[in-house]
Amino acid sequence: MQITNVVMPQNKYNVKCPYNIAPQYITIHNTANDASAMAEVSYMIGNNNQTSFHVAVDNERVITSIPFNRNAWHAGDGRGNGNMKSIGIEICYSKSGGERFEQAERLTAEYVACLLKQYGWGIDRVKKHQDWSGKYCPHKTLDMGWNRFLDMVNQYFGGQTPIYNNVKNDGSNVMMKTYQNGSTSEIVYSDTACSTRVGSLNPRESCDCFGVFNNRAMVRYKVDGTNNYKIGFCKWLGGVR
Repeated sequence: MQITNVVMPQNKYNVKCPYNIAPQYITIHNTANDASAMAEVSYMIGNNNQTSFHVAVDNERVITSIPFNRNAWHAGDGRGNGNMKSIGIEICYSKSGGERFEQAERLTAEYVACLLKQYGWGIDRVKKHQDWSGKYCPHKTLDMGWNRFLDMVNQYFGGQTPIYNNVKNDGSNVMMKTYQNGSTSEIVYSDTACSTRVGSLNPRESCDCFGVFNNRAMVRYKVDGTNNYKIGFCKWLGGVR
């Protein structure tokens, strides 16, 4: 299992994660839509809504963003233990369910088992969104059986240690890099295969860069005519510094 960290810009902390915390629980959510983990994190970083979470997981990867020593607004209980003492994890593809969701759920169970081992916690530290605010979430996981999910977590306790991308050896976030475009417009793509164009950078434009993945620079670009940002990939790597 590989884990990609997409750094939450510190200028978003006052909205998305304003408080220092010492986590004591893990809270499981379902996204209730069919977006990928990268799309979920990109949307969270790009908007100015308070709603936030620490991790999104789809059928292929785990993506972390908000540091675990910061709170996130995910549990619906104000400054209660859900928001102030738990790591919020979103499982993707729960709207349609099916194989993609089941794979995302299994990958989440594996990742949760790794976190439990890392913190020295037991399975009792794994909570539902429902436990904090009464909301029927994680809805698809609850429909399929909560104890079934906990059983999957238990099965992964003997699994391998995850590999972290863009994270220091001590587990802390690396400093965000800067990407400066060249002398011509740069196309921004939705994935590292550069198959779908989603935006562009102006000549000599500088922006945040979260690292290089699959030989592509992952950048945060501003959506034309708005104050929102999205995440995409550039072919040209000479701009990373």
